[in-house]
Amino acid sequence: MESVPFTHCPTNKKNCVSTIDLTSYHRIEPLPVSGEVADAKARIHQTLKQFDHVEIKEEGTHYVHAVFTSKWMKFKDDLELYIDESTHLLHFKSGSRLGYYDFKVNRKRVERFKSLFNNG
Repeated sequence: MESVPFTHCPTNKKNCVSTIDLTSYHRIEPLPVSGEVADAKARIHQTLKQFDHVEIKEEGTHYVHAVFTSKWMKFKDDLELYIDESTHLLHFKSGSRLGYYDFKVNRKRVERFKSLFNNG
């Protein structure tokens, strides 16, 4: 696996999920992707457009960093996506910037993203 450009979830917080974590609470499976990196990036953009209150903050050839802002309290959550060309997997890290528990908001967001990405 190529090196993903994000870190593990904080072990003392239950407000984050990622494909590189091994603990059962934080772990989420990567998404298989086929085709060219540019195609996967286009599908990432297309999928993110189906969410409300999201803004792309940073982007690289294989990387996208999006920020979601909650409607009421304006909390910010970071979603990082990385396309691993060698394994044909899309890696995720989704975490809240504040607090210790997120009521599985980040896990649900990634699961919804995966579903929309696959059906897009």
